[in-house]
Amino acid sequence: MTKNLTLFDIGAADLEASLNRAFEAWVVHRANSQSRAKSERPLSDESVNVYREMWQAFAKFCAERNLDLRDIAVSDLEVFLTVRGTGPDPEHPRQTTRGGNLSARYANRYLVLVQKVTQFQARVDGEETNRAAALLRERPEYRYAEAADKDPPPEYLDEMQARLLIAYLTRAPQPDSNEKMTWKTVRDRTAVALMLGAGLAPGDVRSLKLDGVITVGGRRAGVPWKLALEGNGNSPARETPVADWAGRQLAFWLRIRAQQGIPGDYLFPSTMNGTQWSHTRCFEASRDVLEGAKLGKDAGGLFKLRHTFALRQLRKGKSEEDVARWLGLLDINSMTRYRRIVIGYQDVV
Repeated sequence: MTKNLTLFDIGAADLEASLNRAFEAWVVHRANSQSRAKSERPLSDESVNVYREMWQAFAKFCAERNLDLRDIAVSDLEVFLTVRGTGPDPEHPRQTTRGGNLSARYANRYLVLVQKVTQFQARVDGEETNRAAALLRERPEYRYAEAADKDPPPEYLDEMQARLLIAYLTRAPQPDSNEKMTWKTVRDRTAVALMLGAGLAPGDVRSLKLDGVITVGGRRAGVPWKLALEGNGNSPARETPVADWAGRQLAFWLRIRAQQGIPGDYLFPSTMNGTQWSHTRCFEASRDVLEGAKLGKDAGGLFKLRHTFALRQLRKGKSEEDVARWLGLLDINSMTRYRRIVIGYQDVV
């Protein structure tokens, strides 16, 4: 049965489309910007995808309440952040929340996005900028959200957690279980293996190409030992080592991928057609792997893996400069957060 659209439905759809066009115009503006200011530089594809998902949730919220950018009040933003934090919203799953609330850092980044797009659209329309987002960001919990003392030490896996996860990622299905080992199961587990065993971020996993897997020159024939990643707006092109166990898991995935005849350049495609894994689907699949390994699916779970890799390398005596380069960090000062941690676990990953 076809739904009968009311005038409100049509109006809301038009407003939502208009708000999304404002975002896309802002992205194009950033792409064409010649400014050296960090706030005006072109955005990486990964950043655009993340911001687009964030903005679409905001546009939907505004359209449902008939709020144009010029109409938004501080109270509207407060309600939105509350709704966004308490979910669940299957189309836009929470990714950086703690309990039932958005973290101050994530909420502030949402407000920054709203502020920037609103400022851009006001300039285009020749109007005064709505300062609701800027006013809300002046509150202490948001003003200091990015301060160094608000940046907690990174969460990481302890020795037992790391061993249990590795065992889960690399084991075959148990004969007495109903577990199915599909090609997507192997893909998902291998993706998580590279987060833990090579320090990749979810965005790295999504963008990694087949020709970035380096096998030649390794200790074991046919087993990848290094990855080459393309640069983007947030990090330079780089190479990063792969732990032995993760390399073996990657070799297994490459065999499965070849057997399935999956085309395309992406190492971890979304479908049998070889299309790129979406930000949301990659996050959900990786999170479910952690849940299957009994590690939970909390918001910081995926980056715990990357932090564990970094700590392992520092534990082995690798320099901060090397580890920063492997992680794709442009600022060596980002490594200071690891110095606060007394590394007491063994070299297990």
